Amino acid sequence: MMRRTPTDTLREGLSVAFVPYWGAGNPYQDALAEHLSACGVQVRKLRSLKDMFRYAVLADRRVDVVHLHWLPVFRWRGLSGPRCLAFVMRLALLRMYGVRLVWTVHNLLPHEQRHPRLDWLLRRIVVGLSHGIIVHGDTARRQVMNTWKPKRPGRITVIPHSHYIGSYPNDVSRAAARERLALGDTEVVFLLLGALRPYKGVLELMGAFRRLAADHTVLVIAGRPLNQGFAREIETARANSDRIRFHPGFVRDDDVQVYMSAADVVVLPYRHVLSSGAALLAMSFGKPCIAPAIGCLADVLDDSGAFLYEGGPETGLTESMRRAVEAKEGLARMGEHNRKKVSQWTWAKAAEATKALYERCLPQPARVL
Repeated sequence: MMRRTPTDTLREGLSVAFVPYWGAGNPYQDALAEHLSACGVQVRKLRSLKDMFRYAVLADRRVDVVHLHWLPVFRWRGLSGPRCLAFVMRLALLRMYGVRLVWTVHNLLPHEQRHPRLDWLLRRIVVGLSHGIIVHGDTARRQVMNTWKPKRPGRITVIPHSHYIGSYPNDVSRAAARERLALGDTEVVFLLLGALRPYKGVLELMGAFRRLAADHTVLVIAGRPLNQGFAREIETARANSDRIRFHPGFVRDDDVQVYMSAADVVVLPYRHVLSSGAALLAMSFGKPCIAPAIGCLADVLDDSGAFLYEGGPETGLTESMRRAVEAKEGLARMGEHNRKKVSQWTWAKAAEATKALYERCLPQPARVL
């Protein structure tokens, strides 16, 4: 792979590779890539860093920036150690060839950790190798600083997570959605939507809903559980409760609107979180939220559109759900506040800021004296 000068890049346009590309199941990467392309950035989507290395080095194809979106999780057994070492070596070799590295930190550490110290070490190495780091909020920036203490904090750039208005179909009425889900018109419907994993507080939410014990309330949980064992835990926790509705399985894009239109409030009871596309999705559909005042949730949500709580689910979450029931008549107004607020975080603005970061990471042309 030939080293390129800054003049070459500026003349031909930036060439960026997204690694890894997760496909159409998550609109985040496709939306960002589309708007980067509109800014003149050539975006290639590759499944793994191994594919990226073959493309850029072995096939000698031009890439100015590798944009890492998620890091692999190594199980640290068998061949995992050598694979982790190979991952780091590929990053180091890409740097040697003049490729700039940018990492969007969606999560500080894997959600289901087996070896926390090694997970921390891998990410600390990536922080050291990266020319630029993107986070989605000021709270996330502070957490990255405190966790890894990078020597050059100026490399960290805050670019707000963009909205999902228009990313999903949204033409099903509230009445039609509730009819499809067999929900009554007068019920206050709480919704937890998306991939179901323990760190999202699924079981804690079910316990809080039982403690709420309010008439005319329903909790809907929809999404694919982490595994069969966790699915059984959810089924056990909802036993003998016809007010907790569990819809296991992947939620198709066309069905997202059904759950959102039927819901009064979206609940995000995370145990820990750095950034959350689920919060942006709820706001994009004009829904109020219930969430702990942690991570990005404290940055994007406010008291006009959310019931933010502190403390554990036994107190804060249950009380927030009770407040939502009491504020039933004002929930639609809170949701509209969220939709208006999130509309300012456009993909066009995110793409412009991301492109500017790419350009700052490039080697600067020599000054002519």
